[in-house]
Amino acid sequence: MRLATVALCAALGAGCGRCSGPRPPEARAAPRAVALVNGEPIAADALARELRDAQAGSAGADGNVDVLRRRILDELVERALLLQQAKARGVVVGQDLVERELLRVRADYPGTQFDDLLARERVSQPELKLRLRDQLTLERLFEGEVFPGVQVAAADVERYYAEHAGEFQEPEAVHVLQVVVASKDEAAQVRDRLKKNPQTFADVAKKSSIAPEAKNGGDLGLIGKGSGFPEVFDVCFSLQVNTISDVTPSPYGFHIFMVTERRPAQQRPLAQAAAGIREKLLQTARGKAQADYVQALRQRAHISIDDQVLASVNP
Repeated sequence: MRLATVALCAALGAGCGRCSGPRPPEARAAPRAVALVNGEPIAADALARELRDAQAGSAGADGNVDVLRRRILDELVERALLLQQAKARGVVVGQDLVERELLRVRADYPGTQFDDLLARERVSQPELKLRLRDQLTLERLFEGEVFPGVQVAAADVERYYAEHAGEFQEPEAVHVLQVVVASKDEAAQVRDRLKKNPQTFADVAKKSSIAPEAKNGGDLGLIGKGSGFPEVFDVCFSLQVNTISDVTPSPYGFHIFMVTERRPAQQRPLAQAAAGIREKLLQTARGKAQADYVQALRQRAHISIDDQVLASVNP
């Protein structure tokens, strides 16, 4: 996983791809500027670095360097505009928040993985802190200026539910207990014991099963038909409640199942689906509001691009 994916892409959305923030003034004073954003230069070497990083990852898979170069420049321009706007609005992020975010990011990488990742990405910790500060600054800008005006009405939720009914169809489901053992012979012995005394299923699972849910008496919870590992679990849908299945082999061992409850296919009611729908619509609306906000900044900005320098930038 690339460092940018973990730490720095949230504020600009899924299209960010890189998220290398502007360098301090002394680093931005490069001999060549590929663009000026309200008088602030975007250095050609910064674009080259971003292009190189993009080509090393999936973002450069299409092989069209001209298109990729222009797209990266657009993102750097937008980032510069947003950081300028944040400065104009007095958005400030304290060092304590930056340090806290660094600790949060670092916690995702045990041992030396974090330092190894920084080395591979050729990013120092001070540089990462600058990027994190920029990221947090943009998040605050959006939270303060863009997102408060984004609302999802109850009528929008109801309309989505009505127009996308298929998304809320829940398949037939069964509540399943299982015992998994390593050999076919052991499975046959366990099955024989359980057929004589099905009510001991949970105890047998705790003692004999090698599956992770053994500690819970083999309880797998509700399984929807066709989900998970259907070639193994679909046998459960032919079982009567509280009866013991035949031995079913899988790459993980030999399974014995018991179904304790059956639930027919049904549509999830609006009351249960509403929260998820609202969140989905909210994220979509925020994405549009964010794009509109950036577009408005572009329209008011003075942006000049040196096409000759741009064409000469290579990774």
